[in-house]
Amino acid sequence: MIDLSVLILTYNSSLYIEECVQSLLKELLGLKTELIFIENNSSDNTLSLIEKIINSPIPENIDIKLIKNEINRGYARGINQGLEISSGKQILLLHPDVVMQPDSLKNLMKVLEEDPKIGMAAPQFLYPNGQIQPSCRRFPGYWSVINEALGLTMLFPKNKSINGWKMGDFNHTYRKKVDQPMTACVLLKRKVLDEVGVMDEQFVMFFNDVDWCKRIIQKGWEIVFTPEAKVIHVLGGSVKQMRSRMILQSHVGFYLYFEKHFRKPMQRPMNQLMGLILFLSALPRILLQNVLSVLRIR
Repeated sequence: MIDLSVLILTYNSSLYIEECVQSLLKELLGLKTELIFIENNSSDNTLSLIEKIINSPIPENIDIKLIKNEINRGYARGINQGLEISSGKQILLLHPDVVMQPDSLKNLMKVLEEDPKIGMAAPQFLYPNGQIQPSCRRFPGYWSVINEALGLTMLFPKNKSINGWKMGDFNHTYRKKVDQPMTACVLLKRKVLDEVGVMDEQFVMFFNDVDWCKRIIQKGWEIVFTPEAKVIHVLGGSVKQMRSRMILQSHVGFYLYFEKHFRKPMQRPMNQLMGLILFLSALPRILLQNVLSVLRIR
């Protein structure tokens, strides 16, 4: 029986992947582990670095598998490829821009094992400078879009009524049951995957995690954030390529989330209105990003 399946999806991750794996290997002592890489057709030397890792001396308790995609299949499909071949009693989703800190995995596993109702555990994320990185959110609603579009969340970042979606009122220093943690590093029970299923691939890049967590909680499972487990995360390191495209995909994902989970007849017109607001609010973000890119080049 495999104790743990670790899924690492890579795309142009050469700056991060070696440090990520080295930090992970230190956490796997004594655990029968399968380490599954899903390589999404990187254009840099990520694949060669993964092959270097595979060909290096690896502890006997670790079995490495590599899925090489000839095209970039997106995040949801890539993760699902790994989930579909995984067999561990617990499953760790790990982004290549995450560095595990000592005992982080042990503490995540402890959370899952101590309560049968807990289906997913998430660590405290830190920026590379050691400061706490906000990583938990509540499920969004219509007011989340409106407050974001009006800029109110920037004016009142810690107000629960205005910035409740992004949990501006939570300081990420104590254990808490949450709706949706950042899935750059989360530990999941096999039973949860068996009941809930894999990610919904209509959410190609964004909101697949929000939808997944929504379905997990709807099945009666709890998701817990625990600061006893800590990781360092280069925020955006996995998606910083093609930022304009990422902005558009995130807004599309937001709209699809409403379409899937807000299905009452009276909600459909509101979904369309939210879609329009999301589209219009994406345009200035993309324009600003392009201007900043030009300034950086100069």
